[in-house]
Amino acid sequence: MLTSILDGFDVQPLADMKASINGPHRLRAEAMRCLFCKAPSDAATSVEHVIPQSLGNSQVVLPRGMICDPCNNYIARKIEQPLLAHESFRNLRAWYRIPNKRGRHASLFGVIPGLDIGVNFRIGQEGPELQLERGGDAAAIHAHLKGAGENGLTAILFPRDMRPPEREMSRLLAKIALEVFALRLSSASAEVERLIDDPHWDRIRRWVRVGDNADHWPFHMRQVYPEETLMTHPTSGDWVQAGYIIDLLLTRRREHYIVLIFYGYEFALNLGGPSIKGYEEWLEEHPGISPLIERLGLRLEAEADATRLIGQPSLQAGVDFDLAQRVEGLWDE
Repeated sequence: MLTSILDGFDVQPLADMKASINGPHRLRAEAMRCLFCKAPSDAATSVEHVIPQSLGNSQVVLPRGMICDPCNNYIARKIEQPLLAHESFRNLRAWYRIPNKRGRHASLFGVIPGLDIGVNFRIGQEGPELQLERGGDAAAIHAHLKGAGENGLTAILFPRDMRPPEREMSRLLAKIALEVFALRLSSASAEVERLIDDPHWDRIRRWVRVGDNADHWPFHMRQVYPEETLMTHPTSGDWVQAGYIIDLLLTRRREHYIVLIFYGYEFALNLGGPSIKGYEEWLEEHPGISPLIERLGLRLEAEADATRLIGQPSLQAGVDFDLAQRVEGLWDE
């Protein structure tokens, strides 16, 4: 019986080194129907990353054929691309030099205070580059700089707060949740078929692939540790920057939540419907902890020079924690 799922703890190392505690998840697909639209997907050629590749994930990948090409392309265009282009994720990716699938780095988005003018900053082959977001702003920025005088200074603000667009973030979390389930069941074709056919999941499935069945599907968000928190690399033992953790959580209400920590920001979404009350109750019952840190056997230590995540996430620790709370099983009985 499934009691907890930990499907990836990827890290963004300080020297462009990447690792996953559970190793590559490149399994051969046996169930050839799409997880989202349920159509035959034997001919699918695209590779589906559970967490977008442009957010640093190169390891957690669904077996080919679990997602059809049309759904894969739709999710990329309508959910992932708008989210990655938003300044919250764009500037985090640029700040920590997280490459996209082509190995390129996002530019840092900034604004000139008092003007509706956006700029982008990147490190090019010949050094730092500062460009306008829109070419049509050239005359306005020229007039502004001219008015500042020869010795005038122009400030540029680069937003670094995490406030992703709610609709796209919610749909991305829903997509990740269904794919995490499918990945854990991928070695048992009958269980994958059950996941596809069970009408219990149709509501969130449609939220991902169409997005027309709810005006608002809220998620819970908070920062549980600083962006630059360090952890030990699972193979080298070096201190590296913590990247992401994923797990599925079952509450006393028998509600399933996907919980994701990305560079210290924790997101939680209810798979059953647009409510986060059950997760808020879980936090009230377990004050001061995260389902992806203490529940999985980790602990945070704040030192003068850095915050460190001590230990390695343990699936068994999560199982034992849930059993102690008399919560057992991810599937409803």
